[in-house]
Amino acid sequence: MTDTRLEGLKAFVSRILGHSCQRFDALGGDASLRRYYRTEDLIAVDSPPSSQKNAEFLRIARALSLKGVRVPKILSSDLENGYLLEEDLGDLMFSDVIEGKQRTVWYQKALKILPYIASVETPLPAFDKDFIALEFSIFTEWLLDKSLHLVLNKAEKQMLNSTLSVLSEACLSQPQVAMHRDFHSRNLMVCGDELVVIDFQDMVKGPVTYDAASLIYDCYIKLPDDLVAVLIKNAYENLHPLCKGFSQDDFRRFLLLVSLQRHLKVLGIFNRLSLRDGKTNYLKDLPRVLSYALNESLTCGLYDLHDFLETKVKGALPCAR
Repeated sequence: MTDTRLEGLKAFVSRILGHSCQRFDALGGDASLRRYYRTEDLIAVDSPPSSQKNAEFLRIARALSLKGVRVPKILSSDLENGYLLEEDLGDLMFSDVIEGKQRTVWYQKALKILPYIASVETPLPAFDKDFIALEFSIFTEWLLDKSLHLVLNKAEKQMLNSTLSVLSEACLSQPQVAMHRDFHSRNLMVCGDELVVIDFQDMVKGPVTYDAASLIYDCYIKLPDDLVAVLIKNAYENLHPLCKGFSQDDFRRFLLLVSLQRHLKVLGIFNRLSLRDGKTNYLKDLPRVLSYALNESLTCGLYDLHDFLETKVKGALPCAR
C-alpha cells in the first residue's frame, strides 16, 4: 500500500532542495503521530495537521529563540499539509550523556535553561483548574477504569476529589510562568557542549516548579537521593527570582506536589498509549512512575492516596501481570 503522506513529504523536501532525495531513513518516533526521516543531513518531519500543533511549534520556536533557548533550526514548513524540514541535531540525547562522570554537570546545565523558558513571551494556554482536572481525569479514566477496571466506592471517590483539590491548589498558588511541560531526558538533544530543547509545542503557562519537577523526577530515570538534593538546590537558585520569596523548603514541597500531579497523569497516559495506540513499550516504565507517586504521596502527607495506590494499583499494573 502506498504511503501517501510519506510520498507527499518526499515531494515537499524535493521542492525545497531542488532535487529528489535518494535516501529517506526512518528514525525512532515518540509518543505522538509525528514521523521523522533523515535525508541529506537534514530531518524531514511528517506531522499530520489534523492532530499535531504545527503552527504552535513554529511560533513557540521563535519565542524560545528570542530568549536565547537553543531549539532546532527550521529550514522550511508546509503548515497546510503538515511537513517540516529541520536541521539534523544528530542522535546524542541528554539520556545518553548522563550515565558518565559529568552527570551532575549536564543536569545543572539543563536547569540553567529553565529561567529562559519561563520568561518566554508568547500566548500560551493556562494550566488552570480545568486543565489540571482534565489531566487528573486521564489517570482515573485510563488507569483506574479502562486498564484496572476498578469500581470505586464513595470513600475512594471522595479521596480522589480531595487529592485533586490539593494538587490544584499547589499548582495554582505558585507564580505562573511559561513552562515546557515535558522537560525531561528524552526532550533534550546534545550538540557539542550545548543542549537543544525539542518537543515544546505543548507549552502552557503554569507553576514555576513544573519543569524542574519533570527533569529531576524524570519518568524514565530514577536519580540517587544525594543528586536529587543537589539538583533541587540548583533549581531553587536558578528559579529563585521568579519564586516570589518562598523558601527552599517551600520550593521542595511544591516540587513534590507538582511532580505527583504529573506522575498520576503519566500513569494514565502510558496506559492510554498502550490501550488506544498500541504503544505497549511504555508499560515497562509504569513501576518507576508509580514508585514516584507512592513516595510523593507519602512525603506530602496524602496518606489515603498512598494507601489506595499501594493496595489497589501497585499489584495490578499491566506490566506486573
